[in-house]
Amino acid sequence: MNASTHESHAISAEGNHSIPVYLWMPEETPMAVIQLFHGLGEHVARYQRFAEVAMSRGYAVCAHNHRGHGPESGHIGFYAEENGWDLLVADGRLVFEFLRTRFESQPIVLLGHSMGSYIAQSYAMRYGDELAALILSGSTWPARTQVFVGRLFARFESWRHGKRGTSALLDKLFFGAFNKRFEPARTELDWLSRDAAEVDAYVEDPLCGGPYTTGLWRDLLGGLLAISKDTALQRIPGDLPILITGGADDPVGGEAGMRKLASHYEASGHARLATEIYEGGRHEMLNETNRDKFTADLLRWLAQQLESHQV
Repeated sequence: MNASTHESHAISAEGNHSIPVYLWMPEETPMAVIQLFHGLGEHVARYQRFAEVAMSRGYAVCAHNHRGHGPESGHIGFYAEENGWDLLVADGRLVFEFLRTRFESQPIVLLGHSMGSYIAQSYAMRYGDELAALILSGSTWPARTQVFVGRLFARFESWRHGKRGTSALLDKLFFGAFNKRFEPARTELDWLSRDAAEVDAYVEDPLCGGPYTTGLWRDLLGGLLAISKDTALQRIPGDLPILITGGADDPVGGEAGMRKLASHYEASGHARLATEIYEGGRHEMLNETNRDKFTADLLRWLAQQLESHQV
């Protein structure tokens, strides 16, 4: 990451944890702030290209590395000994409070990708009335039965290997089928993007791809169970602008998963909902072959919400 393009901050959090925060600022006073939650097995440096485009459109962008992610992590792939999911949400809240102090009047938008989209929804269920909009990228409506069984297995593997231990069986259970639709595949991670250079960059990045601990799987699956209920969605304000977007061929959810997620939001009374699905797109649309269009469309939607509804 080019240090000259962003500010670095550290925020003290529960459990003697320091949250590493990165803030990209436009030259003029920003029209709004995009707070970003990254996905599983990656880190915020991968969003610099998006942040620079957003800056050029007048937005400030702020992102932090989740616990167990990024170069500052004491243990890659591990959230915490206890209450890992709640701590992720609490960290996001501390970053929001930092932003509200820095930007007293600008709207704050929450953008979550993949795992970050689940954390973002959990956050919005608690603090959604303070958000200007919610953008969910690479998300889906979780299959609750599969998640429930997976969490039981994660608890068992955590008992066998310890919370900080790893389980090849858990990794295979959740990632094993992702590449099947792209066979014969060049790599095991072709499901991320059609851009071979972007896939190679992920493969070669020592901070990407885990390993993931049994404790992380237990916490993540518990979080998914908590948010995948209509009664939980109803805690997100019904008038909050929400964009569900991603690639149609994303094995995490794809078109079917995103449309199912949208249908649950519709059933929960969310009136300002939009869905944008990109044919042929895979999991990381910000790193896809049509990433420029995806980014432009996302920022155009956001600008429309800010302008037409004066959020």
